[in-house]
Amino acid sequence: MSVRSVALAALVAAVEVASQDVVVDIPSTLSPRPLVPDVYGYSIEPIWVNDYVSTPFANTLLSAIKDVTGKPPGIRVGGNTADQTYFHPTLSTGNASVAIPDLLTTKIFNITPSWYDGWANYFPSDTELIYTLNLGVNTSNWANAVAEASAAYTALGSKLTLFELGNEIDHFIKKSWRDPSWNVATYLEQFRNLSGQIVGSEWYKSAKAPPKFQSGVFADPPWVPDQQDEIDDFSIENLTLAETAADREVVGTYATHLYPQSTCDGPRWLRMRLDLLSNHTTLWLNVSQYAPQAAAAEAAGSHLVMGETNSVSCGGKSGISDTFGAALWGADYVLTGATIGIRKTYFHLGGQSEYSAFTPKGYVLKNETLGAGIRANWYGHYFIAKVVAAARGEELSVAALPGANSSDLSGFAVYSGSGAKNATKGELKKLVFLDMGVWNGTQGLANNSTLKATDGTFFSQGARPNATITVATPWAAGSKVGVTRLTGPGTNAKSGVAVSGVTFDARTGKKVGQEVVETLQVGQNGALVISVRRAEGVLLEIGGASNGTSGSGSGGHTSPEISGASGKGMMAWTALLMGADEKSKK
Repeated sequence: MSVRSVALAALVAAVEVASQDVVVDIPSTLSPRPLVPDVYGYSIEPIWVNDYVSTPFANTLLSAIKDVTGKPPGIRVGGNTADQTYFHPTLSTGNASVAIPDLLTTKIFNITPSWYDGWANYFPSDTELIYTLNLGVNTSNWANAVAEASAAYTALGSKLTLFELGNEIDHFIKKSWRDPSWNVATYLEQFRNLSGQIVGSEWYKSAKAPPKFQSGVFADPPWVPDQQDEIDDFSIENLTLAETAADREVVGTYATHLYPQSTCDGPRWLRMRLDLLSNHTTLWLNVSQYAPQAAAAEAAGSHLVMGETNSVSCGGKSGISDTFGAALWGADYVLTGATIGIRKTYFHLGGQSEYSAFTPKGYVLKNETLGAGIRANWYGHYFIAKVVAAARGEELSVAALPGANSSDLSGFAVYSGSGAKNATKGELKKLVFLDMGVWNGTQGLANNSTLKATDGTFFSQGARPNATITVATPWAAGSKVGVTRLTGPGTNAKSGVAVSGVTFDARTGKKVGQEVVETLQVGQNGALVISVRRAEGVLLEIGGASNGTSGSGSGGHTSPEISGASGKGMMAWTALLMGADEKSKK
């Protein structure tokens, strides 16, 4: 602990406290990594694209992110049904696309050029699109995938930045799409064949900025053998070692997938718990296993993305996936990934999935009629938009704070500068603290777009804890610091969630209200004190936060100066070192 931290610890001890409040130092040895404006994106299952683009709802929400960050979230169209997609010039039914036998049990997804036209101009301008081609069907030398690629580019043009060749190709043996010899070597052989045909196409050679390829697209977690669908050698490390220089010329990025919990089968269904999702230690155990893969991607001259993910695989679990706890988890997940080199994270969406952050149409699920709407986890994305927002032309980078790293607390420092290797670290611009402790309240339990059967029934006792975090910043005494809060009635809440008072209309997707941002003042020795409730996120920004008005924030918080901080609060540090379930099925 630095001399300044010791002084701050003594200061906190002199303040009336109810329990363990926290003193956090910011080590000068931190090595921040790039934090890009579209770090938080979405992956849409191909069969559900029509639902998402059938109303202005999704575009309105995604445009709200662009209004904050300057760049819309990236969209990947891919998933299990990508390798069940067949391209046809026309369909006898006259439809642009048809799922057979139906959307919920799709075995074949037939599409036409009109299907691409249907979403080519839907998303906000400058949205970067990724499209997954059918690698599973390797008859006729991938003529189907080659036709898909041509039609996709014809409709999408320069918005199409990357192709993926197949979805979760390390599950192909179990799906009987490849024989037991399927491995990195045979994958690379087929990758070269299909990508070579596409790159050699006349349309590709004449394109000004043709799409590159997102390689890998692996699903099995590298360090959890008993959670893998098949025994194989698929990993980004092995893939990059086997590549040639020619392979890397067409690779734009590498991708892996992760689902920390699952409804796919009985044993793992019984292990699902909201308190293990909203738990930074468990999250770190999941995400840290990808650090070697991120390093391998960077050594190959590229970077790693989490190309598809969400809280609970096989469609999610209402009562976990659609809660405020999932919003906190999503924010922690994106930032933690960025600190180890995962450049972007794409959360999967389905038109009838319990983990989707927003649903454009109503539907019937488990004998309940659900409405279109916005789930609590959407607000984690809007909060991250505030974190990554930067001045025009400014780049940001992020590092995890060692002093804010437990099951119940995570913290991050955001700097100016790209965070590129060997680059000089810039100035500290922002701090983020996420209280991941579980607090189940009695308000905000219902949401018209979620299952009533999963509305909260277990509630925390007593008053909601409140803790004081004292940070040893390099900021000058007297400087103003804006505070943006991610708030909800409790970890179990499905509604009543906001970002500094701002909400979104569940029918239109439009932003409601003007953000009210607290203002703190830096004290002596750079000391900054912030009050944080159990299950809450805070963003601290030097110079004040944008898009808001100064004043007291939501949830009854005040704006204490260091000399007047009252720090009555409590942080219960519970070490839930329980392994997570990580099989990637939608």
